[in-house]
Amino acid sequence: MNRVKWGSGWEHLLEIARLEGLERAYTWNPAVGCGNTECEVRKRGKCWAMMIARRFGWSFKPHLIPERLDEPFKLKTPSVITPVSMGDIFDLDVKDVAKILDVVWKCDRHVFALLSKLRNDAYALLFDPYPDHVWFGVSVNCQDDVWRLDILREVEAKRKYCLFEPLYGPIKYDLSWLDLIVIGPQNYPTVQPKKRWVESIVRNAKGARIFFKSKLDPRLIPKGGVSS
Repeated sequence: MNRVKWGSGWEHLLEIARLEGLERAYTWNPAVGCGNTECEVRKRGKCWAMMIARRFGWSFKPHLIPERLDEPFKLKTPSVITPVSMGDIFDLDVKDVAKILDVVWKCDRHVFALLSKLRNDAYALLFDPYPDHVWFGVSVNCQDDVWRLDILREVEAKRKYCLFEPLYGPIKYDLSWLDLIVIGPQNYPTVQPKKRWVESIVRNAKGARIFFKSKLDPRLIPKGGVSS
C-alpha cells in the first residue's frame, strides 16, 4: 500500500480522513486494470493508471493480485483506504470483487473509499446495504457521465462522494445530496477546467461540501460560501 500525501492525485482521501477524524490515507491495489474504453479520460488518452502500466510494461487487463489481499489487516493505524487505485474494482469478475469487498467488510477499523466509473450489478449484489465504514464514490468528467450519479443515488451507502476530475465541461445536476464533492484539473499534463465549469458544480452543490484539489488554479474557485 502507498501512503497518500497532500498534493498527490489522491489527496481527497486525506479530506475524507479529516472528516472521519483520522490522519492517514492509503491506496491499495489488490487488483489492477480497467477495460472501460468509453471512459472520457481514456478516450482522450489521459488515463494516468494506463500510462503508468504502459511505462512499466504491466498488463492493464483487469486482474486480481491475491497476495495483496491481506494488506489492510497489517495496517494497525485506522486510516482511509481506497481499493484498486490503478484500475476499477467493479471491472473485475464478480468473484474477485467479492474477495476484495470481503476484506473491506471484515477490516472495519479502517474507512474504505470505493470509486468507480462503471455500470455493474456488483454495486448492489455484493453489499446491500454497504457497511457504515464505506464511502462510495463515482467519477464524472462531463455531462454525458451524470448517469453515474443516477446509479450512486441507488447505492445503499452511508457516505457518498463524486470526483469531478478531470473536469471537461459544465455539469447540470442536483449535487446537494452528496457528502463530498471533489473538483480537480487534468494531470499529466495539467489542463485546467474553465471557470464556468467549476461554477456550474458549485452552483448545483447548493451548500454541499466541496474539496478543491491543490492543483486546481485558485483563480477558478468562486469566492465565499463554499466549504473546502
